Amino acid sequence: MGHDDLAVALSTAEAAADEARALALARFGGPVAVDTKPDGSAVTEADTAIEQAVHATLARAHPDHAVMGEETGGALDPTRPTWVVDPVDATANFLRGVPVFATLIALVVDGEAVVGVCEAPALGERVAAARGHGVRRNGAGVRASGVRSVADAHVALGDLARLRELPELWKGSMTLVDAAWRTSGFADFWGHVMVAYGAVDLAVERDVHLWDIAAPACLVTEAGGRMTDLAGEPVLATSAAGRGPSDPPNAVVTSNGLLHGAALDALRGS
Repeated sequence: MGHDDLAVALSTAEAAADEARALALARFGGPVAVDTKPDGSAVTEADTAIEQAVHATLARAHPDHAVMGEETGGALDPTRPTWVVDPVDATANFLRGVPVFATLIALVVDGEAVVGVCEAPALGERVAAARGHGVRRNGAGVRASGVRSVADAHVALGDLARLRELPELWKGSMTLVDAAWRTSGFADFWGHVMVAYGAVDLAVERDVHLWDIAAPACLVTEAGGRMTDLAGEPVLATSAAGRGPSDPPNAVVTSNGLLHGAALDALRGS
């Protein structure tokens, strides 16, 4: 996709994010129907309504593209651009009245997220990017930080219970905690997105899905940072071990780029 095509796709994604914001805010803080998915996680009427609206907008504007989402399913199509949608990332927060939730919209082409939008309506935040177009936070251009030492870094850790399920990852995470200037528990999309605009320098999370990381991957990369698995491979790439392009890594590491090697060394116990 060319520069102009990506600009059009980004405009489409932002139009879909406008719809998502309105639907989410109309439901946030009030009663909402909840069901349980086969994996035990919650799905709300907001999830389904937002995903349907976003899918419809994307399909109208780009009928030649594939669309997949957390609730409606699907997979990356290796033969054509694929939109990846998470209608409500951090549904548990949404249900409890915690304003840290977002709609994530990404466009993936040849294993790379080339458009990404994070719409966090209750926070009043939108971070959006397309390859070659830079990253904008609420309309203003942003970049990842210039912090070069873990000792000066603000590190965001995802769900601690999930990190602890992998003993080596837990040990490495605690190494980062001991070495870092500051550590915060910004889970789900928020830690990764804050790396993209320089408020956080490193983020570590595990047990993620493709729809959780596609949009943040675009934002972080376009901002000058990196988002990889523990082996240092791009999160949407097919691994040498045979991971399919629709399967996410078990853990992700996001950084401003300057700290990535040091973070991977700590997390792997090197």
